[in-house]
Amino acid sequence: MFKLALTSQTIFGALQFLVVLFVLGGVLGALQFYHANDRLTFSCSLKPDDFTKQLCYDKYISTMSPWLIPRNVVAIIFGVLCVCWICFLFYSAVTIRQIKRDQEARPDQRQTQWRKLSCMYNIHVVFRLVFLGVMIGVFCSSQTFNLPSVFECIPHTPQTNKTVILVNQTESKMQCNDLHYKEKSYLNIVILVIEALVVMLGITELLQLKLTRKPFQEMLLGNVLEVTNNHDMENLLAREKNSSGETKNGCY
Repeated sequence: MFKLALTSQTIFGALQFLVVLFVLGGVLGALQFYHANDRLTFSCSLKPDDFTKQLCYDKYISTMSPWLIPRNVVAIIFGVLCVCWICFLFYSAVTIRQIKRDQEARPDQRQTQWRKLSCMYNIHVVFRLVFLGVMIGVFCSSQTFNLPSVFECIPHTPQTNKTVILVNQTESKMQCNDLHYKEKSYLNIVILVIEALVVMLGITELLQLKLTRKPFQEMLLGNVLEVTNNHDMENLLAREKNSSGETKNGCY
């Protein structure tokens, strides 16, 4: 299936698939590791009780990521793109198999079927671009890229009456720290770079589909590899034929 996922796309589509599967998948694994240990690596001064520490941690998360935490953003991107590729993979596999099966029985329908597959492929590429554009906007508006080394937390003190008691905030203010704030900041930048790279590859792929005069089926990576292998085989046979001819001439 992995080979089919590569060969049923153009070269730029295959590159996007590899970047998302391996690079973005690796970032998602790193974010999951940090998320699982977040509460253990978050510490505050004055040694607060567990309830107060949890309040400060929740406030830190809501301040740094008001909408979605980076792990959830990457998980949404990874999941939607993988589902999108899997759906098109099955569709293209069935369509290409039908085209090859009907190649001799109904040759007049071949170009129509390829045009239909090309149209669905263009929709597939445009959907990925629109989705990634939206997710880049969501990520940039919902995340602090440079996490602070120190986070100041003021625990909320409930009031039992209507009388406002003025308290010196500097005494109740705690200094909190996320042990992996640097790594998370770097990962936020990496996420944005990966998203931008996939978008650039998608735009390049769309331009290739629209501006290249080659038929759609000739731009698929599977066809490119097949043509290259056939060309190499022809060159090999030609060299063998020439060498055998020279051997016969030498015997005479």
